[in-house]
Amino acid sequence: MSAVVTLPPAFAVLEPFAADWALPTSDERLHKRMNASLEDIQAFYDAVLPLTEQALAHLDRHPLDALPPAETRLFQLLLAAAEAALAIEVYHAPRLPLAPSNSRFRVTHTHMGGA
Repeated sequence: MSAVVTLPPAFAVLEPFAADWALPTSDERLHKRMNASLEDIQAFYDAVLPLTEQALAHLDRHPLDALPPAETRLFQLLLAAAEAALAIEVYHAPRLPLAPSNSRFRVTHTHMGGA
């Protein structure tokens, strides 16, 4: 059995959001936002926003391709916060108005970078 990964101690206040929002793929984060209520997105956004600069500074101390597990979780939470920001700041709704339903919209991608 693997140990539960928590956020770095300085960001423990965000732990209640991590289980739902710190997701490993962009597709999962997108669908989380699209399926969440605006109230839930707002609560998450309000919790993360004041700590964003501090979190980014903390993550800058580690190579992106070698983040420790707690920092990976924090990074995923910040990526989800970017999704939440779209809903709060731009759409004023969990999804883009007139967007296709979740069942018809799936993000797929492949890495096209070099070696």
